[in-house]
Amino acid sequence: MLPPLSKIRPKPFFVIFKKNLRFDPMLFKDVIGQSRIKQLLIRNVGQHRVGHAQLFLGNEDAGALPLAVAFARFIQCRHRGPEDACGQCASCIKIDKLAHPDLHFFFPSAPNQEHKKDVSSKLFLHNWRELLLENPYFTYARWLQQLGIENKQAIINAEDCNDIIRALGIKSYESPYRVVVIYMPEKLYHAAAPKLLKVLEEPPENTLFLMVSENKERILNTILSRTQIQKLSLPDEDDVYHALTERYGTEPARAKQIAFLSGGRVSEALMLCHQDEEQLADFVSFREWMRYCYQNDVSMILKWVEQVMRDGREKQKSFFQYGLKIFRLCLLQNYQLVQLIRLEGEEQEFIQRFSKVVNHRNTLQIVEAFNEAILHLERNANPRILFTDLSLQMHKMMQAGSR
Repeated sequence: MLPPLSKIRPKPFFVIFKKNLRFDPMLFKDVIGQSRIKQLLIRNVGQHRVGHAQLFLGNEDAGALPLAVAFARFIQCRHRGPEDACGQCASCIKIDKLAHPDLHFFFPSAPNQEHKKDVSSKLFLHNWRELLLENPYFTYARWLQQLGIENKQAIINAEDCNDIIRALGIKSYESPYRVVVIYMPEKLYHAAAPKLLKVLEEPPENTLFLMVSENKERILNTILSRTQIQKLSLPDEDDVYHALTERYGTEPARAKQIAFLSGGRVSEALMLCHQDEEQLADFVSFREWMRYCYQNDVSMILKWVEQVMRDGREKQKSFFQYGLKIFRLCLLQNYQLVQLIRLEGEEQEFIQRFSKVVNHRNTLQIVEAFNEAILHLERNANPRILFTDLSLQMHKMMQAGSR
């Protein structure tokens, strides 16, 4: 019996955006999809029922961060309309540059070449503003790349918590609300968390905490219990299609194909829309790796592993995620659902051939091995040992699938 497709749904690709790709300032209308949440937030403001601590929870492509920034703009706008901020008042103009004095950002960080110790969010604000203005739909992996710390574990540390408390101890400059946006509260260092509990439970007047998270299970319960949760889902294909055609000028037929292939994953849609050498490199590298694994060519496997070792940890994780997508497409090929694959050129030919050894006999086993490898990388496993062991496993699993 064939395994269900839901078992092997991959995570989004790792994305490197072109430097000339810039986004409009974040308004509610700029957030892709999420109509229900937008209407709820607007209604709560109109009824003066804004919760002081809100958690925007969703997949990295759901748009939790741009939604949080759009909500902060709406709250602080001096002439907001019934459905959005004006975009023209002094407050909106400052938020266009992410430089509003009553809007504070805190996020995970770690020492890098520029700051080698005693780091905190305030030291990396210029990196944060640059990336957020470039693309508010960036991934956590992209943030680590921006800091140059792909191989390190970033955290929100005690100094960040002290900075939050200090910021809230100062009277607001211009707006009725002081807004604190905390990106990835699941990265809050456990020893630093107690510093925030009291201010979260009894915040100063007109203070709004907006937290942006991808994983509810990793947030400390003491933090989670003090927030109002807003769950976001992935945008649907129509939302992505309209965003590509109306905001980025993508040709309608191409936009429709990209919206389908991305499955609502905005970062993947933009990557497909702005393809570069990085995507081609992933495909070529993966194809070579699978060939060496199938042939059990140990010497070439070891050479390939040495090349992969040069990449950062997050890039290695994203490479596994690319493999998960390939395996899903192989299963679609075996289901005879070729109309759902919609690939072209060499990738299409590769899927047709590769699906003969990756099928219902071994797909779930392969996917479990890749997901386990991602988990081990997150726990700082040695990549050389990890890739070598997985390569030997892949040879056995592909042999089983070709029988």
